[in-house]
Amino acid sequence: MANETDKQACHERLAELEEENRFLRGAATRFGELAERLSEQLARERRPTADRRQTDRQASDRRVFASADKR
Repeated sequence: MANETDKQACHERLAELEEENRFLRGAATRFGELAERLSEQLARERRPTADRRQTDRQASDRRVFASADKR
């Protein structure tokens, strides 16, 4: 009789673990999707900054203004 009880407990535990595994896999998938969306958003936000840095500066070297202020 104890063997049947152990067997039933084992099957119940297995079912619990399989359900937990499904939950964790789903959470991992959703987390991966969120990370991808955040990465894409960051790339979009950084793009204008990169474009702006490619434009010509008013002075060829910013240090020109800094050294002129010290005189």
